[in-house]
Parts: sequence; C-alpha cells; structure tokens
Amino acid sequence: MPSRSFALTATVAAPPERVIDFLMRLDGHRGIHPYLQSAVVVSEGTGDEGPWWDWQVTERPAAGPLRYTIRFPARMSRLTPTAMRGHVRAAPGCRLDTVTRATGTTSGTIVEETTVVTAPWPLLGYMAKHARLAHERTFRMLSGELDRAA
Repeated sequence: MPSRSFALTATVAAPPERVIDFLMRLDGHRGIHPYLQSAVVVSEGTGDEGPWWDWQVTERPAAGPLRYTIRFPARMSRLTPTAMRGHVRAAPGCRLDTVTRATGTTSGTIVEETTVVTAPWPLLGYMAKHARLAHERTFRMLSGELDRAA
C-alpha cells in the first residue's frame, strides 16, 4: 500500500508532559482540529507500548464544496511521559500513524510529530493533503489552547 509522510514542529510554553496529556485527549481538540465533531473513549488498557486509549471519532471533512461525515477508531498510546503514538483507521485501507514527542527547553517545549498516511493510491493524495491541513492547524493553535486550559 502506498504511503506519504510529513513532519510538523511547534514551540509552546507548557511543560512537555502537559502537552502530551492534552494531545492524548482527542475530545479536547474540537475547535482546533478543523474536521473533528466528537471523540469518545470506548476502551483503555496497557500493552507493550504502555497505556492506551481507544477512541470512536466522528469527523466532517470536505470534498470540494461537499462535507460528509465519517466515523472511525483511533488508538492513542502513551509511550513515555513525553511521547505518544497514534493509530487512526479512517477507512478500509486508509491509516494515519503518528509519533509525537515533546522536549523541554529553557524557553518552552518543542513538539515534533511525524505522520505516515497510508491509503490506496486513488485516495492517498486526498488523505495526505487533508491530514496535513488538519494537523498543521492543530499545531498552529496548540499554544493558545494550552494557555486557555491552564
């Protein structure tokens, strides 16, 4: 299955653990993620990577002027206090796999995320474009959202 990847970086004033805490809680992304309508934890546990939470996510993306609703599962795993992994199954054969790390510095926290989008070739460009747009907006608004939640 073909894939594309992209990496994003943001600098925020919050401590690294707090950044990862926020990013793990998908239900807190409503308003900063452009497509997110809702996210609900449906199960949780601990595995080889550490604690994980399974979410049922509802999004409303656009295809040109038309908006449509999709529902899909997502698993967020806490790798360390300052790192997480996300596995999203947006549709059959369509995945987004992310690794996010938050590193403290003297001036704040650097948040780095790598995303790999995998999809059948007719959908890959569309999926990668919209995943990047959504994650860029989330990263752009992250600092303000963390300030507001403090």
